[in-house]
Amino acid sequence: MENYADYQFYQEQYKGSLSEDLFSSYIVKASRIIDNNVNKELTKEVIENLSDRDKYRLKYVACELCDFININGSSSSDSKNASSISIDGVSITNKEKSESKVSKDKAVILAQLPLELIRYE
Repeated sequence: MENYADYQFYQEQYKGSLSEDLFSSYIVKASRIIDNNVNKELTKEVIENLSDRDKYRLKYVACELCDFININGSSSSDSKNASSISIDGVSITNKEKSESKVSKDKAVILAQLPLELIRYE
């Protein structure tokens, strides 16, 4: 199984801000999410036959998913942050996204994949 972007692309092209360690763990999950949302197995040969534009789009979506996972967790039920914090009488509430909003946000990202990979013929 292949990861669809590398840290160099993430930093230089996508302009992401994750550390290399975080990116390395998230790109595996992001690549598997892509695998589950395309109409064919993404072998090296399939990827090599994509146009340069579509290769870029595949890498970009993988990077977007890394940031998405960082913010929302690897599944919509993951809770990375406390829902509220109270320090010295000051209370801050974290408004968590609903599961449907998280799913919709992920669908918007995945819709940017090359049409050749998500369209059934």
